[in-house]
Order: sequence, then structure tokens, then C-alpha cells
Amino acid sequence: MSGSPADGPVKRIAIFGAGGGGTSAAAHLTTLGFEIRLYSQDESALKPLQDAGGIEYDAPFGQDFAKIHTITSDAKIAMDGAELVMIVSPAHLHEKWIRAAAAHLTGEQTLFVSPGHTLMLIPHVLRDCGIEHPVYCETATLPYLCRRTGPTTCRISRVSDFMVFGAFPGRETERLHRIVSTVYPSVQPFANVLETVFPYGNAIHHPAAFLANTGRVEATGGDFRHYYDGITPSVGRLIDTVDAERLRVAEALGARTMPFVELFWTMGYTTDAARDSGIAYEAFHQSEPDKWIPAPPQMEHRYFLEDVPFGHVIYSELGRLAGVETPTIDHIIHLASTALGRDLRADALTLDRMGLGGVSKERFLDLLENGFGG
Repeated sequence: MSGSPADGPVKRIAIFGAGGGGTSAAAHLTTLGFEIRLYSQDESALKPLQDAGGIEYDAPFGQDFAKIHTITSDAKIAMDGAELVMIVSPAHLHEKWIRAAAAHLTGEQTLFVSPGHTLMLIPHVLRDCGIEHPVYCETATLPYLCRRTGPTTCRISRVSDFMVFGAFPGRETERLHRIVSTVYPSVQPFANVLETVFPYGNAIHHPAAFLANTGRVEATGGDFRHYYDGITPSVGRLIDTVDAERLRVAEALGARTMPFVELFWTMGYTTDAARDSGIAYEAFHQSEPDKWIPAPPQMEHRYFLEDVPFGHVIYSELGRLAGVETPTIDHIIHLASTALGRDLRADALTLDRMGLGGVSKERFLDLLENGFGG
């Protein structure tokens, strides 16, 4: 994708991924008048939607059925004529979706990943697919608090009021923000994709809270409220310590970010009083959207399987690059690996995996802003 995405209005959107985020985006954006092409490689996930012709949604903006223009397992069909190609998937699946899109991506299309927060992985994969000068954009978080609740149904508890947005290379952020903001007005431009890594909220709190509740998950099968019951004052202090290490790494790299509690409040998930406290425990206990979310039923769950290798490990790796120690984060990686009986660093998002092994801090920051030239 050596050309520049067109700056015209977005009318047609290809959405990659038919999980909770993808189906929620497809339903919501259909109600806003966009022509949606929903793509997945999972035929079992697609067939019920194809048979129904769309998605039944329960959301703050209503309860209804969204008729989806195209539901397909053919990436070419989904992308043909789309101005925006939107990847909506867990971080560990980004490489799969990017490779599927790369063969059909044109210089006139905008590649948008939501949530992103995989730093230089996507440019590295695009270059491996023959796109010499990759350009793409992303948000730090999903646009929705949502679940796919059945074969043809989804529930959206909240549409985000605020999403950190950045592009690669950073010099493209302002222009791509103008395009994506016509679809999601809540996106707020930050410098680049380094600044979308640090606000990845799940990576800040999921590993610590899940680790502290391993016995309870295994004893009850997750029969408790993950945030409201599982995040006690002591667990909250653990999350606050992780957050402090994250902030030190960001500062050392010159990246703009904010403390977790402020971020959580800015996204509309907690109260003014919780924000003023600056304490994770209060943020979660005063969060109405998160209050009733149940705990996972087993330890083999994305709170470890995604948020450690694609969250904590990134913070640890960036800390090493910046010369900042991250002892709490490193211990959580080790203990989570021990609890699961597998090395969560083995397939994690390391600097080597992103093609950045041996790169200096100065070269890393230059790549983020200027890309690979051209």
C-alpha cells in the first residue's frame, strides 16, 4: 500500500472478524447508514448470520435487527469497493487478518485496526506481504463494551465516548483521523501507534486481577463478578503498581498517555469521584458498565492468553528498550506463565517478532514517525 488512502467520504466498510466486536460494529454501523461487508474465515460463525441475513442487537441505541449487506468468507468480495477496511479482533489474530487483507488492499483504501496496540507488528507483516511502505491506523481500545450473545445476536453495553487514535507512520495520523472520525467521531488523535499501545486498558488490569483470583476461578468456575468481586483493595494496589511502571516506560519514550483511572473515566466507564481518588479499586467499584461482568470460567482465557503476551510483554520489552525496569510486570508474566504451565513469552509480541531486534531507541522512534520512507 504505497499510495495514500482516498480522503473522500466513507460509505462502504469491510469488517474482518465476526466475534463480539465485529458483529457489534457491523450492527451499529449498519444503523448509521454504512454499507457493511462482514468477513470471517470461521464458517461456523458466519453461517447462522448468513441464514438470518444479519444481526439482532440489544444496545443503548435500541433493540432491533440489522440487515447486513454482505456476509462472506471471501476477503476479496468483502473488500471490493470498500473505502475502509476495519480489523476487529483480538491482538493474537492480527497477523492472520492482515495477511488475508494484504493481497487485496489498494492504495485508495484505509486500513483501520480496532483495537490495535500491536505496535510495529502490522507494518512488519504488511512488508512481509510485499507492501514496501505500509500505512495504517488504529485505536487503543474497541469502540464497544460488547458480547456476541448467540449465533445471530450481540449485546452492546456501551459505545465508547473516547478512543486514542494513531497511525503508522505518525506523520499520517492527522489525515487518517479525518477519515476515520467520519465513522467514529469519538476517536482522538495522538502522535502514532506507540501512543495507542500504552492506553490498552485490558493489559493494565486483566493480568494482575486474574492472577490474584486464580484460586477463586478454579474453585468456583468463575462464579463471581470479575471486577466488582475480584478487584479488592489489595488487588487494586497491584494494578496501580503495574500502571505506575507503564507510565514510567511511556515517559522515557516520550509517549503521551494518562494514568489508568483517568483513562477509564475519560472513556465513560466510572464516576467523577473514582477519578478524583486515582485508585483502580475505586474506579472498578464505581463502574456501572463493568459491575455485572462475570469472571472467566477457566484460566485458559484471553485475560492471560492475550493480555500478557500482547500487553504486559510489550511493556516489558519497551522498558528494556528505554532502560526502565518493570519488576511488577515481569513478575506477573512469570507467575501467569507458571500458573498456566506454559511460557507466555514464547509467542509474545517481542521486539524481535516485530522486526525490531537490535534496533536503538532513536531508530525505533524515527520509524514510528516516518515509516520506511518512500
